[in-house]
Amino acid sequence: MHNLVKISASFILLMLLCGCGSAVKIDTIDKSYSTDTTSANVKIPQIKGLASHDLEDSVNDEFNTVTTELLNKFSESAKQTGEQSLFDMETTEHFNKNGLLSMVTDYEYFARKSHKSRVRIAKNIDTSACIELSLSDLFDGDSYIDALNKLLSDAVSKNPEKYSDIWAKPKISQNQGFYIDGDSLVIFYPPYELSYYERGFVEIPIALEEILTYLKPTYRELFAE
Repeated sequence: MHNLVKISASFILLMLLCGCGSAVKIDTIDKSYSTDTTSANVKIPQIKGLASHDLEDSVNDEFNTVTTELLNKFSESAKQTGEQSLFDMETTEHFNKNGLLSMVTDYEYFARKSHKSRVRIAKNIDTSACIELSLSDLFDGDSYIDALNKLLSDAVSKNPEKYSDIWAKPKISQNQGFYIDGDSLVIFYPPYELSYYERGFVEIPIALEEILTYLKPTYRELFAE
């Protein structure tokens, strides 16, 4: 009987661990609509399959809340102007394997053609540990900051045509925006931080192989696979 209990407990633990690390899915809630003067492409991402329901609910609630707030702001502005207005959002799953999900949701809306508003939500989730990751969570210590700053400068210098309109030197900030895309760590900056507003988000990819030695062992092994 004791052996049976031990086996059952071990099986449950194994299932929980496997479930936590397995690839999650991204569904959408479609709330798109259109009128004579407005068109709104509203597809709210919803993460499914995380073992931590608290984390899953928290992430999904954030998407719901931000989308609702932006949509309300857009609707109010559209009513005031009475002009042709557009609200658009797009979610891209950049990485979803080996226990890591990296996704980006971009919002763009305007009630006057002369002014567009852009908002981005980037989510990086360790689906094995069931935690949301900041950039610093990936690295051992603080030495990665100087290394990334140098790599960012090098990337800009090597691609003058791509980054000719950047007026400030890219640096890693405390709450730096990023996502994982294939074999690259993509560092991004919001409109008007490094360049003119209409350029949108400035993205600078860095090859993961160039920063492997700075990563925590867990993520070093993950990205080396």
